[in-house]
Amino acid sequence: MSTTASLPLLSDSLRGLGLDAGTLFFALNYEFTKIEPKGLFKRFKKNQSAIDIDLACVLYDDNCTISDIIWFKQLRDKAESVKHQGDSLNGKDRGEQAMYLAPLDQEQIRLYLDKIPAHITHIAMIANSYYGHPFSRVKKGEIHLSDDEGNRCFEVNLKQLPRDCTTLWVAHLRREVDDWHLTLQNLPLPAKDLATAAQQVAHELARALPIPQAI
Repeated sequence: MSTTASLPLLSDSLRGLGLDAGTLFFALNYEFTKIEPKGLFKRFKKNQSAIDIDLACVLYDDNCTISDIIWFKQLRDKAESVKHQGDSLNGKDRGEQAMYLAPLDQEQIRLYLDKIPAHITHIAMIANSYYGHPFSRVKKGEIHLSDDEGNRCFEVNLKQLPRDCTTLWVAHLRREVDDWHLTLQNLPLPAKDLATAAQQVAHELARALPIPQAI
């Protein structure tokens, strides 16, 4: 796996990025995009006629073991510190207030960082194209992260992602002593679904752990 080159490296504490570390909004905004099914997919035309992009936040402990996945199948974690605001199936089914470039994001996950349990040390932000349509096929769209004062620290343009990218490890939060450190990963994953992507990120996080020194 390799990072895309469309965005500059971003890695700093939330405080260093000028973000209020109280609440973060991991959000998705894209224009409704119809897809014409081909071949065998024509029989599923009703369900696959538009791109459906989903967001997830995955919570990991010190050992990079998955503690919780917040996504369309589970809208909040056990501590209610991370909350999914509801699934959008095609980018326009949540009303005119949640369409592309409208006041509300079509899909959004809220992270209440002060409430996140102490044993959680890593949070992965992931996006997946539910039917396997590449992100770059959307007419327009972006994934972004902001605080509750509207300060944005990054925007990922879906059109600029690799042509075959259907699952993306967007960003990583790592707990520090008195803050969280944010890294924009922008890393395509081979996973076909969010649950598999969560496991692949766990593997990547574990690889980055320091090797214990022999006594």
